Amino acid sequence: MSSDNRTIINDCEQNDGWSGDDSANVNNDTGSFYQGSNSLSSQLSNADEQMSTTHDSVAVSTFSLDWSDSTLYMLIKDNQQSAFSAGGTQFVIGDGTDLTGYDIGGDDAVGVPLPSYFNSVKLDVSVVVATPGSFTDFSGSESLLDQTAITEIGYGTIHQAKALGASDNLWMDCFRYIANDSYALTVNGGTSPTPETMTDVAGDDVTNGWGMVSNPVGDQYIFFAPTEWGESAASADHYFEADGEQWFWLGDNGGGHTVGATHFPFRVIGNATDTGSFVISNVSIVNVGTRAELLLDSADVDTLEIQGCSFSGLGTIEAPSAGGTSRFCLDTIFSDCGRIDHNGADMNGCSILTSNVAADEGAIFYDETADPDGEMDDMSFSQGASAHHAIRFGDNVPASITLRGCDFSGFSSSDDNDGSVFRFDDTTGSITLNLVGCTHDGSGFTVDDAAGVTVTVVIDPVTTIVHVDDPAGGDLENARVLLEAEDGAGDFPFEESVTITSAAGTATVTHTTHGLDTNDIVVIRGAVEPEYNGPFQITVNTVSEYEYTITGGPSSPATGTIISSGAIISGLTDVNGDISASRTFSTDTAVKGVVRKSSAPERLKSFSMTGLIDNVIGLTINVRMVSDE
Repeated sequence: MSSDNRTIINDCEQNDGWSGDDSANVNNDTGSFYQGSNSLSSQLSNADEQMSTTHDSVAVSTFSLDWSDSTLYMLIKDNQQSAFSAGGTQFVIGDGTDLTGYDIGGDDAVGVPLPSYFNSVKLDVSVVVATPGSFTDFSGSESLLDQTAITEIGYGTIHQAKALGASDNLWMDCFRYIANDSYALTVNGGTSPTPETMTDVAGDDVTNGWGMVSNPVGDQYIFFAPTEWGESAASADHYFEADGEQWFWLGDNGGGHTVGATHFPFRVIGNATDTGSFVISNVSIVNVGTRAELLLDSADVDTLEIQGCSFSGLGTIEAPSAGGTSRFCLDTIFSDCGRIDHNGADMNGCSILTSNVAADEGAIFYDETADPDGEMDDMSFSQGASAHHAIRFGDNVPASITLRGCDFSGFSSSDDNDGSVFRFDDTTGSITLNLVGCTHDGSGFTVDDAAGVTVTVVIDPVTTIVHVDDPAGGDLENARVLLEAEDGAGDFPFEESVTITSAAGTATVTHTTHGLDTNDIVVIRGAVEPEYNGPFQITVNTVSEYEYTITGGPSSPATGTIISSGAIISGLTDVNGDISASRTFSTDTAVKGVVRKSSAPERLKSFSMTGLIDNVIGLTINVRMVSDE
């Protein structure tokens, strides 16, 4: 079941209020109408001519309406128009003094083809308010036309040849309008065992004479008006399914005049009361003309499943949100589309190709607090015409982000560039980007990060986990764990000689070719001044210098025989008894460490541990503490 949300201004069932370059003749011959039971026929010739009405057939009166931000639709049967460039099809509107026919199409831009050789065409009045384009003044002047007080509507044309004889050569059948930023067509209905289909929607269009959806052949469907699936207010459950179809979304008249940049939206919507389901697979959606906005992020749609589909030429897209019964977009191609906002649902296996976004923008925008690990696996990205990023991360992302199996092609090989692979908006803190099994075309995994944030890219990391149980075998929270290099054979420095100076609470370490990165941990030992000793997270200044924060005011420089070793883990276990770290290792790395828990309610003995971090699979150490009472 579908519904038309537009308003009829004249249904062409009667000829009240019609005038122009011929008479408007009521015609009910077979094939002469698409809507209702009549149309109005006239004969126009190879000069700019028009037919128009001042009559609202629903209110049965004249009208005066503000259409300055509305889109108008008409059904027309005329196969003799000239080309769009010659003013072949014109939408006529007037204010009682000025009457203008705006060129919207022609024999090369016929709108939507419908049964009985009718076509549906449209005019976004807001577009001609801003930029009139080509037009014909039938009376008065377009420059004086008041689109906020329209009193007349109709059809204008210039035919390819002069009319001969007395036979009518065009048929007008229904004029409608709707405010921009609205949805002209609502698709709802269906049940779980028998969902609504495009066959049903196209059938509703023919039955009701709408001219918004056409089914020219087989599984091909043309959408001509903003469309929504579902209901935003409680009404009834709604289910929709499609498989193996081709959908064409026309943001113009099949060429010719386009609608405004944000006036061709599509969405899947739900509400908190009704059950809503939208499932499409293997559907190819091609947008021409004005790019359609697609909104799939309603949290009130229970089931929203998109799999194996393709989208081409769309504008901005809000991807499905996490939650519901089942919401995802998998193994789907987005080609030449605008920015896609990732809203937490799985997009694994999707390809984002040659995106149509501005320079320094992201093909995908991710601004969720959760790690996208498992939500963006095996995706492919290629750069479009602008120097844009593959993924732009907003300022709400977590401190650790993991992507798996993604491929990047065509992006800049330089960091801090408009076309770098990744962009980070956050301006504070530190973020680790873990890339597992990801590939590129030789440009590298480049990063454009904002001032104030430190982004560390870790390629193919492995995870080291220490799990601690209490004496009874339960998970032990807040156990202090230190795990550091056991020798110098791995990737970390081991007991290497360093010198330290300090000022204003910052210790600066000179450590020749240390091989460390910002946010790594070092363990300092041997300083006479105790404030310098212990495990610290560092900020790297150069290949032979880093710094860390200290408390107190020790003398500078530090004295003693000072050594530094790299550590993998330093901190407290969580509520599950776990503490972990992920990073890349070029070789297996031997580690040693200690676990302590001396706070109430029970004192426990320190536990020493050793292990070998495999640079392919990582390391897990399980510890069971023993009572010290």
